[in-house]
Amino acid sequence: MHRIASRTWRAYLPGLIVCGILLLVYSGTLQRDVNGSGHGYTLDVGEIQVALNLWGTIHYTGYPLFTILGSLLTHLLRLGGLPPAAAASTVATVWSLLGLAGAYWLIVRLTEGEHVLAALAVLALGLVETFWMHSVVAEVYSFSLCLISVTFLVAIDLPPPFHPPRWGGKRGGEWRWWLAMVLLGLSVEHHRILISLMPLVFLLAFPTLRERNRNWLAFSAKSALLFALPFLAYLYLPLRALQGARWVYGQPGTWDGFWAQFFGEEITSYVLEWPHNLATWSSNFHFLASQLQRQLPVVLLLAGAVGLAWLARRRSLWIGTALLLGTLEFLAFIVVFPSAVWAPAVLMPSILFLVIGLAYLVHRLARVVTAIRWIACGGLLLFSLRLFRTNLPFVYRLVNDPSGRDVIQILQPLGGADLPGGRNVVALPWGGGYSAAAYGLYVTGELDGFELVDHRVDFRSVVQREGKVLTPAFNLGNWPLYWWAELLGEAHFSSAVPGVAIISQDVLYEDIPVQVDFDLGNGVRVRTADLAWEGEDRLRVTIYWEATRHVQSDYRVAVHLVSKDPPECAQDVLAQADSFNPVGGWYPTNLWATGEVVRDDYVLTVPSDAFPVAVRVAMYQLEESGDFVDTDWLSLPIPEQIGG
Repeated sequence: MHRIASRTWRAYLPGLIVCGILLLVYSGTLQRDVNGSGHGYTLDVGEIQVALNLWGTIHYTGYPLFTILGSLLTHLLRLGGLPPAAAASTVATVWSLLGLAGAYWLIVRLTEGEHVLAALAVLALGLVETFWMHSVVAEVYSFSLCLISVTFLVAIDLPPPFHPPRWGGKRGGEWRWWLAMVLLGLSVEHHRILISLMPLVFLLAFPTLRERNRNWLAFSAKSALLFALPFLAYLYLPLRALQGARWVYGQPGTWDGFWAQFFGEEITSYVLEWPHNLATWSSNFHFLASQLQRQLPVVLLLAGAVGLAWLARRRSLWIGTALLLGTLEFLAFIVVFPSAVWAPAVLMPSILFLVIGLAYLVHRLARVVTAIRWIACGGLLLFSLRLFRTNLPFVYRLVNDPSGRDVIQILQPLGGADLPGGRNVVALPWGGGYSAAAYGLYVTGELDGFELVDHRVDFRSVVQREGKVLTPAFNLGNWPLYWWAELLGEAHFSSAVPGVAIISQDVLYEDIPVQVDFDLGNGVRVRTADLAWEGEDRLRVTIYWEATRHVQSDYRVAVHLVSKDPPECAQDVLAQADSFNPVGGWYPTNLWATGEVVRDDYVLTVPSDAFPVAVRVAMYQLEESGDFVDTDWLSLPIPEQIGG
């Protein structure tokens, strides 16, 4: 008994050590705050962060089981003290480690107990860019990895020559088949691309199915029923919609909306297009090659393919062929539909299978020359260190991208803002910025004072009802003034708070009282202006420009914090917040109507140990010679800090 326990412990220990190492790596690079990055790896992460924290639903094709289990795990992790974003990311870590543990056991099984080799192969696999990234952000592909590993752990016992004694007999074989059908259903329910696993499982089961000569109808019906069973999870989508959940993608509460999400109709019409000509085929093959080389060196990929071929020839024709076929299936999908799914995610099954093949190749060669085993193990360890060093900066940069946090900080002042018109409605295109705003509004409660809508809202109705719509100024590049003018008939820009623009049909600030009345001499006057401290080192500058006549030229804005007024040299300018145009750079002065009042907000950071005396405001033009032509300058005295 002691010997059996000792052998069992030795079998598990290398895998546990490697999973522990990967857990440390993943924990150190976990995305802990709201996502805002638009990189392909993180494009949907913000949406999933919000959905898992609100028991919501996510984009096509819904991923209901992932969302249900992920929401449950997220809330359990939050009870343990993890912040909302970190909890959602940790869900991916859990699934990934389970999937890699499954990969470890697959390699152990196929290499007849090469535990150290299997552990080092999995260590390298876990540090490959796509595996690492999908283990530290809230995404669906770590769950795919888990399902693939578990499905194959069950499926490799289907060919009769590979039956271990404890699974022997007809009844045991059928039990494995039924379990394989459920796992296949779980996989395809989760992500439609995993339907590629179906021919692999059937190939593995073919020797057994070929010998079956009775009850085919009942057997097929039961198989289909077990495959379809996981799809009952799709009831979660209309259920949450009918319950009025805060975060529901699409319209799964309607019959048409449900099936549109189930089949992914939103994208299938334009991403699942067969290449039309030889040039497109060639471009797609080059794209696949570049994606593969980004993940693993070509020599290791080729060695993995050789290993799978050897597995098919020497150990099990069915298992080796199934793994080779699976590798080719996912590679072929990228060649045919390169933009349908994020390519590095589609590569994960192929890379998994090739690493299994690589380990098997080492195992077979080591039976000829024993030293090869230790040389390969040392090489895998060194290669893992190289992967860690190479991929760490990239992963760290993506998981710490501040874009999402920046969106929340820009929108926070709206909570106490007194703006003209009706309710404040903030519009953002669906994506990272929208999800970040939703995270602050619905998940953490950092934001309030506005309603959030995306690009699909009826903007005309919103403006007619509320008198305005708001959006971060950086987004005006997506929705420029001419776009609003075509939509509304007449459009004006102004500032709501620093970094947030107001779009309206009417001039909103024409009733602002005249307090400064400073004429710049270019057809624009400063009707009023205000300075206010925001914290100890930030000054908010609010300016109300008024066009006293039509301004024929564009003017830039200069806002300078100075230690001497007027400054005598460049060192007297402590900070500045110049802008290419007013309102975040998006509202040229030559588009202003006569009499129009435009609010404009700026923020100046006061250097430590500086003693500013004034903020100077002007407009200027840059001539072809490179010279600046300034208007008259308005000086605003620095207000006293409360309690300062």
